Amino acid sequence: MVLEGTTFSPEVQQRIKKYAITTDPQINPKSNPFVEKIATIKLGKNRVQAAPIPGSQESGYSAIYRNIHTPDRLISSSHPKVATVIDLFEASVAHGPNQPCMGQRSFNQESKSWGPFTYETYAQVKQRAIDTASGIINIVEKANSIEPNKKQYVVGLYGPNTRNWVVADLACAYTALTSVPLYDTLGPESTQYIINLTEMPIIFASLAHIPYLLSIKDKLPLLKTLVSLNEFESPEFYEQPGYGKRDLVTKWAASVGVTVYSMSEVEAIGQKSPRKLRKLVPEDIQSLCFTSGTTGLPKGVIISASAVVAGVCVSKYQEAFETAVGQVTYLSFLPLAHIYERVDIYSLLANNSKVGFFHGEVTELFDDIQVLQPTLLAGVPRVWNRMAAAIKASTIEADGFAGVLSRKAFNTKVTRLRETGVYTHALWDRLWSNKIRTKLGLGSTKAFISGSAPLAGENIELLKAALAIDLLQGYGLTESLSGVSVCMMGDIGAGSVGPVAPTTEIRLRELPDMNYLSTDKPYPRGEILLRGPQMFWGYFKNEEETKKAIDEDGWFHTGDVGMIDDLGRIYIIDRVKNMFKLAQGEYVGPERIESIYQSSSSLIAQIFVEGNSLEVFLIAIVGVLPEAYVAFLKHHFGLHIDPTDTAAMTETFKRLDIRRAINEEINKDAKRAGLKGFELVKNLALFLEPMNADNGTLTPTLKVKRKEAAVLYKDTIDGLYKEGQIVESSTKAKL
Repeated sequence: MVLEGTTFSPEVQQRIKKYAITTDPQINPKSNPFVEKIATIKLGKNRVQAAPIPGSQESGYSAIYRNIHTPDRLISSSHPKVATVIDLFEASVAHGPNQPCMGQRSFNQESKSWGPFTYETYAQVKQRAIDTASGIINIVEKANSIEPNKKQYVVGLYGPNTRNWVVADLACAYTALTSVPLYDTLGPESTQYIINLTEMPIIFASLAHIPYLLSIKDKLPLLKTLVSLNEFESPEFYEQPGYGKRDLVTKWAASVGVTVYSMSEVEAIGQKSPRKLRKLVPEDIQSLCFTSGTTGLPKGVIISASAVVAGVCVSKYQEAFETAVGQVTYLSFLPLAHIYERVDIYSLLANNSKVGFFHGEVTELFDDIQVLQPTLLAGVPRVWNRMAAAIKASTIEADGFAGVLSRKAFNTKVTRLRETGVYTHALWDRLWSNKIRTKLGLGSTKAFISGSAPLAGENIELLKAALAIDLLQGYGLTESLSGVSVCMMGDIGAGSVGPVAPTTEIRLRELPDMNYLSTDKPYPRGEILLRGPQMFWGYFKNEEETKKAIDEDGWFHTGDVGMIDDLGRIYIIDRVKNMFKLAQGEYVGPERIESIYQSSSSLIAQIFVEGNSLEVFLIAIVGVLPEAYVAFLKHHFGLHIDPTDTAAMTETFKRLDIRRAINEEINKDAKRAGLKGFELVKNLALFLEPMNADNGTLTPTLKVKRKEAAVLYKDTIDGLYKEGQIVESSTKAKL
């Protein structure tokens, strides 16, 4: 639906008015949309992946680049018969109705362990979504005295990754209702703000979130209905009549004017009283995804049904989905409320894939991996950095013969990888890599995908060589429906995020104040601008921010600084905002510096760089990666600490000699990665996880909230400056 009170810029209005499905020219319009495959580009050495449109360069801007696959058009769908995510899903259901679709594990009270994954088929998930859609209409109309099919409203989704979360989301799509994910890292004030801004009458919430919503009901005047994503009954426990979870929650809800249902009850209502479901069309607003950014109230990113289809279409051009022979098996553990994981799930459902949901404990993630044996995994740098550190500590840095063998295997494989892009080796895979893969539960895995932030090139090489698995970095934002670029399989070198996808075009805007120009050598640099059918329509009820973000020609200004090489590959190198000047007159971009530190050092899990015009050097709040940190302590100080012993690690953070050694080590890596002397950190404080959702210093997409972090660590920062530089400095003041 297009929600009441939503206004669009003239450019977006024209885009909606002129919308038409545009597909790859090789697609047969009469073919089966599921069976029809798009031929992916096979990489040869130095193969161009995206190219500038001739004559498109203007003063202050680079040329416009498009994917080499479709230089004459922007693709909006994978097939002429596919206009919405429901078309994609139903083509997949028709292809394999009895294929396992989504699975999860149940906890066995007797054995005190998690059982195997149990699945619902594609046909079962489809029917559940349709029944839930009818159920939503019935219970909302009843609770709000709405005339049938007359009122527009949104549906909230609030809970961890589960099968029911996805079923509820599909149900919204089946009846053209706008879904609005909520999540804890937004913070309580932002959650209330979103519920009231969108006039949300119903929320599908986990049982753990329902008490919180009931406790703030007096601040949510329009919320009338809650649906538990979990069943109330707990067969493992005896609950005294009148005092079970269902009874207590129902009584509390009734006292504040809310009706509570279980998911199965909503489905049963829909099954008993089926409704005529309004068909989702490309012009509908399928979802509002709120992103807090680093300052201010969260902004509701308007996501159209057509943009979702374009976002899913990107996967059709990626070999990662084709590499897993047969049905793809995928473990979902990144938050479904984030667009990254959500588009991944839509892509997998369109591919007749098998999706397993982790059981909720990130610390036990590898237990889920061992049981599921996924063929494809998507993650963020924090996951891959921890995996790389664990592998490095147990193999390459191991003592004795095992360490010697590992170093020989790694050096042989990484040399070949750098020269040819090939990450497999007939001998060393059999003797070394396969054993590591099996131990981690990755014996069937064909590809990793990484997003949300840059990943250290060193760790990309380590994971590729050690596991004989390709790792593809991508780039995207909530506003771009996740990935608008992903590295191509077999590409030589680490650091790029690949070429722009066929659904989007890209150009760079010059930033003279930051010395980023389209004429820079060897490659053009500037702010990344994006345009195409995959892009968002604006921010919900926020015309001011929309005008700031989307210019009159339809270009979305990302705030990210990029570089495009001669093969059309994109590199993320900086951020436009958050510049400050040091006392000696040098301008510093802290986010770029943080990115380089994090991508160049395997020791760093988090880093917050700070400075000001009264000081001549930078300091940092550093969150160390436990596995890499204890390995460093063992090698340099002879200390033997278990990476799970947080108390012992925290005690070492106080030692000046350890802080100095860490500072020198990360500076050595960062200098090699291109940081200048004045950009290097000269003092630091060590922590395990200094920035997190609980202390309000991270956005939902795990970016540092600079203002909040500076306030929280003010005493620490003041103390570091009082202590002075703990490593040598080559900084010279400007005259």
